[in-house]
Amino acid sequence: QLSSLGWLMQTVALSWLMATVSTSDVMVALVQASSTLPAFFLAIFVGAIADNYSRRMVMIVGRSLMMAASAMLTILMAFGITDPWMILAFSFLDGCGIALSDPAWRASLGDMLERRHLPSAVTLLNVGFNTVRSVGPALGGIIVAIFGPLVTFALTTLGFVAPLTALWRNKWTVKASPLPREALMTAIYDGLRFTAISSEIKAAIVRGTLFGLTGTSMLALLPLVAR
Repeated sequence: QLSSLGWLMQTVALSWLMATVSTSDVMVALVQASSTLPAFFLAIFVGAIADNYSRRMVMIVGRSLMMAASAMLTILMAFGITDPWMILAFSFLDGCGIALSDPAWRASLGDMLERRHLPSAVTLLNVGFNTVRSVGPALGGIIVAIFGPLVTFALTTLGFVAPLTALWRNKWTVKASPLPREALMTAIYDGLRFTAISSEIKAAIVRGTLFGLTGTSMLALLPLVAR
């Protein structure tokens, strides 16, 4: 949850930075859009990738992308480069990183734990993320108010070190499947077909989409209210 905390803090810092360097309300709102749209559009592709390749390596690539984007943002900010389109670009890269690593992380629970422990682990994971989602923006706002966006970006970059180190040092055993690897497009088609015939999954997608749209809209407009 440490990297998720850093990501949420950085999103607050990016939104406030955009609110201070751009007079466009649309550009400020686009910070939230650029960080959340990758998860919306890439989820089905990343799910297929996580099922066909090493989930540990997928997580490493995703977290490394987030760390690289945060580090570059810190460096450019230190040199006084705060172009609005640059802010959106790095926000988008951050979103791509979390869209890549999050499905693999959730799917890897089944590789690391026995089946009887999965319900408790999933519940604990969701409780932890929701706690971080509540604390992260508030903590990010406090740090931005006291120290400025640059310190927030630097802390976020350092926050990715621990998760990446844990992923490098820990290698869990994954049961090999006797079936051949499924083609990426075939896996995506099968997932879409299964979703189409499952009323439970369709209901969950509709509820998640509605909640995400309304929740993201609120977060996107908060920097404008504060300004």
